[in-house]
Amino acid sequence: MEKNVTRRNFLQATAAASALVALAGCSGEGNTPANNASGVPAADAYPIDAEEWGSGTPKHAEEEMRDGWTRVTNEGGATLGVASTDKLIQVDGLAFKDLNGNGKLDLWEDWRQGADERAAALAAQLTADEALALMLHGSVFNAGEITDVLAGTGPVEGDNADPTLQEVLDHGIRTMLNFGNANGAPVLARWVNKLQEYVEGQTYGIPVNISNNPKDYGFPSTLGLAASFDPDLVRRVADEYGRAYRAEGVSTLLGVQMDITSEPRWSRIPDTFGEDPALSRDMSNAFASGLQSTYDESGEDQGWGSESVINMLKHFPGDGCGEQGREAHNDYGKFCVYPGNNLAAHLIPFVDGGLHLDSKTGQTAAYMDSYSIAYSDTEEYGELVGSAFSKWKNDLLREKCGYDGLICSDWGVIDDPGAMVSTPWGMEDATKVERCKKIVEAGVDQIGGGFDLVSLRAAYDEMASETSEDEALARVRESARRALRTFYVIGLSDCPYVDSSSADKIVESDELLALAAEAVDKSIVMLKNVGGAISDRGGAKPKVYVPMKFADGAWTLPVTEAVASEVIEIVTDTIGDPTGPAGEDGNPTYAESDVTRATPEQIAECDLVACYINNPTAGVGFDAETETYVPITLQYGEYVADGPNVRENSIAGDVVNGEKENRSYVGKSTTAANASELTFVQEMSEASGDVPLVLCVSADRPMVFSEVEPLADAILIGFNAGGDDYLNLLAGKTEPSALLPLQMPANMDTVEANQEDVPRDLECYVDSEGNEYDFAFGLNWSGVIDDDRVKTYSVEPLTTPEHIEL
Repeated sequence: MEKNVTRRNFLQATAAASALVALAGCSGEGNTPANNASGVPAADAYPIDAEEWGSGTPKHAEEEMRDGWTRVTNEGGATLGVASTDKLIQVDGLAFKDLNGNGKLDLWEDWRQGADERAAALAAQLTADEALALMLHGSVFNAGEITDVLAGTGPVEGDNADPTLQEVLDHGIRTMLNFGNANGAPVLARWVNKLQEYVEGQTYGIPVNISNNPKDYGFPSTLGLAASFDPDLVRRVADEYGRAYRAEGVSTLLGVQMDITSEPRWSRIPDTFGEDPALSRDMSNAFASGLQSTYDESGEDQGWGSESVINMLKHFPGDGCGEQGREAHNDYGKFCVYPGNNLAAHLIPFVDGGLHLDSKTGQTAAYMDSYSIAYSDTEEYGELVGSAFSKWKNDLLREKCGYDGLICSDWGVIDDPGAMVSTPWGMEDATKVERCKKIVEAGVDQIGGGFDLVSLRAAYDEMASETSEDEALARVRESARRALRTFYVIGLSDCPYVDSSSADKIVESDELLALAAEAVDKSIVMLKNVGGAISDRGGAKPKVYVPMKFADGAWTLPVTEAVASEVIEIVTDTIGDPTGPAGEDGNPTYAESDVTRATPEQIAECDLVACYINNPTAGVGFDAETETYVPITLQYGEYVADGPNVRENSIAGDVVNGEKENRSYVGKSTTAANASELTFVQEMSEASGDVPLVLCVSADRPMVFSEVEPLADAILIGFNAGGDDYLNLLAGKTEPSALLPLQMPANMDTVEANQEDVPRDLECYVDSEGNEYDFAFGLNWSGVIDDDRVKTYSVEPLTTPEHIEL
C-alpha cells in the first residue's frame, strides 16, 4: 500500500507545532506511551480491522525525514517512526504500526493502550526462544560511520560463537550496551537508525534498546554533583542528560550509582553521590526523576515521554562496603562486609529513593545488581554468591518491595574465570548453564555482558524438565514482559528513530552548556582560605602562576590556556627542546629537566600560585605478582599497616580445603604511585614565597590532608574534576558554595578503624585554621557555610529505610 507522504500535508496538519518538534525526531505532544484517554478499546476487541489508508477524516500527517525514515504525527496521539510506510495502517482515522504484518491492529501495537498492557500482550505471544533473546543485554562497539548495519561494526562479544551484529539481531536480541562513540552524536544517531531499520522488518518489529554507561557532556562527576547538595540542580542536569541521550538514539542509562560509599578506600566513589544515606537518597531520587520524566516548555513534569530515558539504578543492594576498600570486579574484592550490621542503611537510596520518585514515572524502571557477595559466616544475608545469583537479595526488591520492574545483572557474571570480564562470584566452579539457571531462578530478568543464547536456552530446558514447559515458559515471558515495558514507556516501539541532523544541536545546546557550567561551579569545595586568598575581585583578573606538570614523558599545563585567560592572567613555565629518550616515533621525549620554572621575580608579581594535584593513587589492595593482600593507602608517603586498628584476621574469605583464607595485610606496606605530588607541593610551597599557594585537588576518594594542608594558604577540591573546573572560583568570579559529600580522614589509623558498612564514622582531619573536614563542610568568601543544606544533612546518618523492614 502506498502512503501519501509529502512535506506539504505534514506542514498543513502540524502548523501549530513547536519548533522543538523539528529537532527531536519523535517528540511532540501526544507521544505519551500510556494514554489514559477514554474510548480505548477493550482487550477483547483485538485484533481490529484496519481502514483504507486516508479514508474518512484522517487524523494523521506524515513527513519524510532527512535520514530516510518517515515521521507520522497523530492528532492528540503518539508520534510514529517507520523506515517503510508499508508498516502503517489506519484505525479510527489514526495511524498505527502493523509490526507483525497481519493487516490488523493488535493490542500491543495500539499506542492508546498503557505500556503495561502492551508489554503483557506481546510477551504472551512470544516463544521461549523469543523471550530468552530479550533476557540478554550484551555489548557492541560502534566504530564509526556506517552505511550498512550488517557490515561496519565487526564481531561483538559473545559465547559459544563469535556473533556478528547481524547474527545478534537475527536471534532477536534487542538490548545492547554501546561502547565507544568518539565520532560524535550524529554518527551514533545514524548508526542507531540503521539498526532500527534492520529490525523493523523482523517478527514483531521489536526495536533496539541502546544503553550507555554515564557520559559527562561537560557536567561534573556524580560525586561532584553531590557536592552541590542541591537535588533540584541534579534533577535539571538529569533532564538535560535525557534530552542528549535520546537525541543520540540512546534509550537506557546504566546508572547512576546509588551505592553508599561508607568505605573510604573504595575505587568507585566518584561515580556515586557519596557516603550519606539521606543525601544519596535525595540525589538519586532527583536524578532518576529528571532522567525518566519528560518536561514541557514550562518545566511541568509530563511523566514518561519522548525525552525520557530508562534509568537503571545500580548496584543493588549497594556495593560501597567492599572489604578494606577492595572492588568487586575482581576476585580479591568480591566480598562486601557488614561489621556494623548496617546493610539496611545501604538500601535507603534504592528503596526510599528509587522506588518513591518525585516524578510522575513513580519509580525507577530498572535496577542493576551488584557484583559482590554479602558476606556473613552465618549466611544471614543469603547464600554466599554474587547478587545476580542471590534469591535473598533479589527478593528484597521483588517480595519485600513488590518491585515488578526490570532487574539486570552486572557484566560478566556467567563467564568463566579468566575471561576479559569474569565475575561469577560464588559460582566459579559452576557451568555457564548452571549460572544462567541460578540467575533466572533468583528473579533476574536480563544477563549483562554477552549474547550467550546457547547456555541460556540450555538453562531453560533444565528448568522445563524440572518443573514443566508451561511453568518455564511463564517465567521467561515474565522477564520478557518487564523488558518490553521499558520499550513502551518511553515510546521506543512507536518511534525508535532519531533526527541525526539535529543531534549536535541538542547535545551542544546553549541550555546544556550553561547548566553544565553552573553545575561545575557548584561542585568545587573550598576547604581552606587563609586571609581571603580566594575572594571577590570585582571582575578584575588576578595574575596566577600555574606551574606545569610532568608525566609520561610530557610537560603539560593543567588548564586550557585559552579558557584560563578569560578569567585570569596566567603565568607559567617555559619548556625547552626535548632531551629525553626516543619515543615510538624515534624522536626524543621530554625529560623533567626540560622545564624552566618561572623566576622568583615573576612569581612575586602574581596574586596566587595555583598548584594542581591529584589525591594519592591508592592501589587496588592486592599484589598480583606475589598474590598477597596489601593495604590501600589514602596518603602519599609510605604507609605501613602496623597500627592498632589493622585487622589481623579478615572478616571474609573463601573456604579452601576446609579452612577459611585470611585476607589480612597486617604488617604490609605501600606507597602511593603518585607520591611525587607531595614533592611537587613542597617545591611550589617554597617557590611561592609570600604569594598565597592554592592547592587545586582532583580527588576520586577521601585523602589524608596532613601531608599537604599545612603548606597551602587555600585549598579547592573537586571530584575527578578537570583543570578548567577550578578557574571561576580561583579567579573570584564565582563564590564557592559546595560542601564535602564525604569525610576526609585525619590519618590512616582512623581509616583502618572504620567499619566498611557504616558511613561517616571517621575521625576527620582538622586543619591549621581549626576547621574539621567533615561531611557537609565547606567555605565561602565569608567563612564556614551554615545554610539550610548543612542543617538538613549534617544530622546523624540514617540507618534504616522508611519503606522496607528487614
